[in-house]
Amino acid sequence: MSYERMPGGLGTWRARWLLARHNGLLGALFYPLALAVVMPAVLVWGAVLALLDIGSARLGNRGAVPVTPGRHPELYALVEQTARRLDTPMPDRVLLTAAPTVELTVFYRQRHLLIGLPLLDCLTADELRALLGHRLALLRYRHAGLVTGLLDLWVDAVRAESYEEGAGLRRATELRTRLADLAAEVQRDADEAAVRAAGGTERAARAFALATIVSDEYADYLEHAGIPEHRWWRPVEVGISDVDEGWRQVLSHGLADSGWDADEARVLATVHPRLSVALPTLGTEPLRPTRIADPVPVAPLTERERRRLVRRLMEIPRPRHIRWFTFADSPPGWWHRRATRDADSVRADVARVLGREAADDLEVFEVVRTRPRDVLAAAMDVPVHELSADPRDYETDQPPEALVWLIETNLLRRGWRLAHPAVRGVLIGPDGTRVDAREVITRIERAAVPAGNADPTATKLLRSWLTPTGTQG
Repeated sequence: MSYERMPGGLGTWRARWLLARHNGLLGALFYPLALAVVMPAVLVWGAVLALLDIGSARLGNRGAVPVTPGRHPELYALVEQTARRLDTPMPDRVLLTAAPTVELTVFYRQRHLLIGLPLLDCLTADELRALLGHRLALLRYRHAGLVTGLLDLWVDAVRAESYEEGAGLRRATELRTRLADLAAEVQRDADEAAVRAAGGTERAARAFALATIVSDEYADYLEHAGIPEHRWWRPVEVGISDVDEGWRQVLSHGLADSGWDADEARVLATVHPRLSVALPTLGTEPLRPTRIADPVPVAPLTERERRRLVRRLMEIPRPRHIRWFTFADSPPGWWHRRATRDADSVRADVARVLGREAADDLEVFEVVRTRPRDVLAAAMDVPVHELSADPRDYETDQPPEALVWLIETNLLRRGWRLAHPAVRGVLIGPDGTRVDAREVITRIERAAVPAGNADPTATKLLRSWLTPTGTQG
């Protein structure tokens, strides 16, 4: 294999055109011209910001934290050893990022390897080597930037085919077909590098599966954690600096059932042909990320470094001022509003199922518990018949988040407080009593009689929490 040429018989100009077209860069070329005609001052300001961004990139500060032999010796050595084992070039910089990914960026011959902190909490050293090996293998190509960009486009197209319809599906299929030869050649080599780096096919397969799950679960964490999102109209942004610690708290408490299943395994097997035998076997068993006991060590980040990572994670532009909080000193009203918002969405879904407002949250609880298919259809705004009619598809080891939100909002209303804002449903009462809503719901489910009549003790407990007056009726 020659790494001097573009793989898959694709020309460099054709590769650049595809990247520009599908990454929306063509529109970006015309946008500055419009600004020059309509708002010259804005164009000048944009040029100043671009110079600042280029300057920060030259210094290695692109919203990430440099990994150096002196500051993070174990992680840097892991990258170095993997590159040496695979006989690949070392990246110019290794950087920590808040996003749950291992990515390679090539810009003006600057090759940066980004390693996500959320992955370090969940992957062993061998599993991390698999992801590193896959990305480092791309550095062998002379046009590594083009190869990486096109490979990412192909992966996105493969995933889009699993959920898109109509025109979206046709576009995804067209792009996947156009890049099929390039992807086949590149992935064959990169997957083999991942297997060699991990020390086995099964380890590499598990690494990619876990990375996929962590990415999805981390997105859910950010969504349900209630961390304020970036809003362009705010004069001052607000942010939580210890997002990484919140993620560790969630991992320690335990995540709900992940979306990993046989279908997801098949999609990932298409993306990684070398692992197409090992990946489907993982899809037949529960796979849930946990906080491992011996992660690759990383030196504690400074408050400034944490803020830098979160700014990039939340995509808040550098000129914008941010008022920083931690989870510990954040306003309690944030989490009360979050609980109310989430509970209201559940009540609205149940109202659509019933055709009327529920009498109280106890009825909402029972509808969610006994009619999950109907409630899910209402939440997704799709006809019920489009969802599986097999009750086993709605059976989970963990209680639905909707039930946790209902208990959380009612207890907060009664003067309870969250043990940690990032962990949903774990509350401490005014008298110091600690309650985990998941454990309580699980206990109630186990106490239910097969005929469907709840145990009197369980009913009394539910009524005391979920009725507006808090009486036991």
